[in-house]
Amino acid sequence: MELYESLGFLLNYSARLIKRKLDQELKQYHLTTSQWAILKILAEQNHISQAELANLTGTDRANCGTVLDKLLSKKFIEKSLSSKDRRSYIISITPPALELVEQIVSVVAQTNRQALKGFSKAEQEQFVNDLNLVINNLMKEGDRI
Repeated sequence: MELYESLGFLLNYSARLIKRKLDQELKQYHLTTSQWAILKILAEQNHISQAELANLTGTDRANCGTVLDKLLSKKFIEKSLSSKDRRSYIISITPPALELVEQIVSVVAQTNRQALKGFSKAEQEQFVNDLNLVINNLMKEGDRI
């Protein structure tokens, strides 16, 4: 099999291109794609633990913690001790960050449109479904993304 026919290579290469494009677009907001992902998740389901955020972003807790520290220094998030588990922090998005997320959604959507140019609406939906199937096929029992 040729390298350029390898599923892993193609997925990794396309993911890097999308990340590079998003990083360029997010630079004007002083955000990285990792920071954006966390803010977007918090905008959709606020008040969740650092462990949950790490699972949802597919990163480990240490890397997630580093990104959270940067967001905390920008006053985009707040951390509070969990009432259920004193060893755990609950992460919340701040109102200014929520407004920023609303602005950035269209920028991210434009990048997605560029990546999917030439696909019909039905092909786009099928492509996303196929990618989710690949992810589900490769995830171990109990893993989360």
